[in-house]
Amino acid sequence: MNVVVPQRRSTLVTGAASGIGRAFATALAARGDRVVALDVDEEALAVLAHDLGGDVVTHVVDLAAPSAIERLREHLAAHEPALDLVVHCAGILGAGAFADQPHAEFARVVQVNLLGTVHLTHACLAQLARARGTVVVLASTASLHGWPLLAAYSAAKGAVEHWAEAVRPELRRHGVWLTTVFPLLVDTPMLQRGSVPPILRGRRVSAEQVVTRTLRAVERRRARLFVPALARLVAVLHGVAPRALDWWGAWRGLPPATRSMT
Repeated sequence: MNVVVPQRRSTLVTGAASGIGRAFATALAARGDRVVALDVDEEALAVLAHDLGGDVVTHVVDLAAPSAIERLREHLAAHEPALDLVVHCAGILGAGAFADQPHAEFARVVQVNLLGTVHLTHACLAQLARARGTVVVLASTASLHGWPLLAAYSAAKGAVEHWAEAVRPELRRHGVWLTTVFPLLVDTPMLQRGSVPPILRGRRVSAEQVVTRTLRAVERRRARLFVPALARLVAVLHGVAPRALDWWGAWRGLPPATRSMT
């Protein structure tokens, strides 16, 4: 009797050294995937590789640098013939009042969160098509309705959401699926700093919950996932009662000292 051994899956995760990215890398390695882990933090990547062991390959990559992505493209072409899953978790918050934010800081948020996602997906297209794989992009409830003190982040994540909507039917023609995830508040190092805007303070879901639900959505070929389900309410309200979200953002998102410009 011949036993069919399932082919081992190859996956790539950005922002893999911490937060949601680390949770993804951990879960994928635990299920037996070969994991290509990307992050800008070399030391944290080394800790990840040590903790996970097994077949985890790490690359220090600044997704804001097109030259770094091009070098990665060349490496993938030579060493990764197929990718079953690419998960975009790398992101920076860039919080602060728009009037005070340096141009370079705003631009870097867009470069990492938006252009890094776009350019890396492009770099992986051949491998994804070969495996008929899936791309997962992390949007945000800030992409559904922009929030005060998060102008750069909202702009970048909003663009990620609409880019995903635009390319999803194109990718399907090549056998590649795309799932967009809309997390509400996730308990990650990015939101554990004391300087986060007030609107980001509240009850949070775990990164592991996001991972579990996302991998289930990938298996079911879902185009969109809201985590928790309450996050869908933001999308609904933006469509039917955007002024309610405007009020909520101004009331919950702005401390008294920044509610007016002088």
